[in-house]
Amino acid sequence: MTRKLNEADRAAVDMIFDKLNARADGSTGYVAMSAAVDEARMGAVENVLKLLNELPTPEPSADLAVRTLQRIAAAAPNVAIPTMPQYLNSNQPMA
Repeated sequence: MTRKLNEADRAAVDMIFDKLNARADGSTGYVAMSAAVDEARMGAVENVLKLLNELPTPEPSADLAVRTLQRIAAAAPNVAIPTMPQYLNSNQPMA
């Protein structure tokens, strides 16, 4: 079953992420609303995000940085891309 967000749900999701971004910027977390957002929908969005936060976070692949730099180099061949320092092992996880 595929569920799609309606306009009210989208507004609640946008409001939650706007608040998160405002807090991350170091501001008060106050976000001016352009339209009213139902508190019940805001609570439902927060509950879903809390559940998603509980999911295990997969470890990124060991060569993620190398592949990312290669894709950047391929997309912009005239831009100088730094190479990985020799003391770093590209087969070892970075995090």
